[in-house]
Amino acid sequence: MTAADFIRWYIQHWEGQLSLDPKDRGNWWNGQLVGSKYGITAAALSRERQTSHITAFDIAGLTEDEAVSIGLAQYYHASGLDKLPWNHVTASVLDKAWGSGPKTAIRLLQGLIGVSPDGVVGDKTIQAYREWIEKNGERQAAIIWAKTRENFDLSLHQPRFLKGWNNRTTSYLPDGQWWSAMT
Repeated sequence: MTAADFIRWYIQHWEGQLSLDPKDRGNWWNGQLVGSKYGITAAALSRERQTSHITAFDIAGLTEDEAVSIGLAQYYHASGLDKLPWNHVTASVLDKAWGSGPKTAIRLLQGLIGVSPDGVVGDKTIQAYREWIEKNGERQAAIIWAKTRENFDLSLHQPRFLKGWNNRTTSYLPDGQWWSAMT
């Protein structure tokens, strides 16, 4: 499964269609409830279209293909996650970048693998990540990373979304729904 296939898969399994939930911070843009679609916020769409004028109509008109393109461009390539070896753990880090922002996901990973958490995927992060995966094995590394995700999600104190976040994290564990879909 390529990164693009993975992004499409999690859009279809986790993100769904248009969300206008006023309690979801990602649905607000410049003080207006504009929503999100396929997990793409107005901020991400604004960067993609290079305009600060994003409306609820723009969000509603977003296509799945455009969402995949934004995911690849902003969350995989621009973040530097594409420099890491593609495996189950990297895919879960990409998913976390989608939900919490690339810098946040990268900082979480860097803290876990013993690199100064600056949110940038550079040579030290790449080397430490390779060594960490090799030392733990992909299955155990996925379990350790899932615990890191879970602890971060708990720290956000947003119980309304916690069950969904936990279900999503669990799906990336060995023998979880997505793990077998990727292999």
